[in-house]
Amino acid sequence: MCLASAYFNNESGQLILKDIAHLKLNGDNVEMETLFGEGKSVKGKVIEVDFFSSKIFLEPKQETVIEVNCLPQLEK
Repeated sequence: MCLASAYFNNESGQLILKDIAHLKLNGDNVEMETLFGEGKSVKGKVIEVDFFSSKIFLEPKQETVIEVNCLPQLEK
């Protein structure tokens, strides 16, 4: 099973979260959840999804990542 990793699409190319099993666009937020229930939310937008390398690139509105131990159950 290949799970995705999310990165900022800027000079830093910083890893935001790996082992992403679910991603939801919610207004200006990109909400991500790992297979193990760890969640993060980033204000920004998805720029590119590379299915071959399982990478997601985000353009942040701010370099702020909200760490969430347990996101509300995302609808699938």
